[in-house]
Amino acid sequence: MPPLAKTRRAASRSRVPKSKTESASERVARRFEDLVRAGTLRRGSRLPSEPLLARMLGVSRASLREAFKGLAFMGLLKSRAGDGTYLQPSMSSMAVRQLQWMLLLEEVTYPELYEMREMLEPAVAYLAAQRATAADLESMRRALDGMNDAIGDPRTFVRSEMEFHGAITRAARNRAVQSMMEMMYGALVEGKRRVLPMVTDLAGHCARHERIFQLIAAGKAAQARRAISADVRYAERLLSESLAASPTPAPSLESPPKLRQKRRAAPPKLPARRAARS
Repeated sequence: MPPLAKTRRAASRSRVPKSKTESASERVARRFEDLVRAGTLRRGSRLPSEPLLARMLGVSRASLREAFKGLAFMGLLKSRAGDGTYLQPSMSSMAVRQLQWMLLLEEVTYPELYEMREMLEPAVAYLAAQRATAADLESMRRALDGMNDAIGDPRTFVRSEMEFHGAITRAARNRAVQSMMEMMYGALVEGKRRVLPMVTDLAGHCARHERIFQLIAAGKAAQARRAISADVRYAERLLSESLAASPTPAPSLESPPKLRQKRRAAPPKLPARRAARS
């Protein structure tokens, strides 16, 4: 059966009764979920034309356009000029934006995020020390060079520092953890910019990151875990001092720095761990 015919049949099966409390965006999103579960739509799939999709989903074109705006804002869909609308290949940008809004609405706080960071980052550094490749180490080195070159330029410095931590996260080779870390880093951009002016010795700050890099490169997993845990606690202390002096910062809703490389088409097998050194 042709792919378009399969899409029509799956969409027809996905039709559900309208709910008085459900918006058009929610109905369309729910039907998209059905199409993904059926294997009819996959990440990166191009959607049928607007008139056809409206008929398939049983909604008006006006409702569909309204739904598209909401789903695009959430990060689920992306329009390409002259080429149609696509289901996003990755949901990480949507997750980042949701967490940013949770911070803005004070459903979570910066101290809670830093507490989560202290739980996750040491474990990530431990895995990175066991799994990092030469390419991973090269990415870390580039980010460290960027930090050293950007002393005096806070925005670029924060971006390079986040690239360094992003490279460590990729080296851990765990896509679930990577997605969680990307979501957290994206939401922490404003908090990091707030803390940076309180770092009185940026050269020493870079040196601490250099030590983390050297420990990961040497495969010293336990030491890397301890070093990054100390770095996170230091940042958490600075943030606490900043928050005590002035109100909680409003999170930036701008797009976070790109922390990841393109995802592989197929899920990779977990690599064998290198023997960890103490």
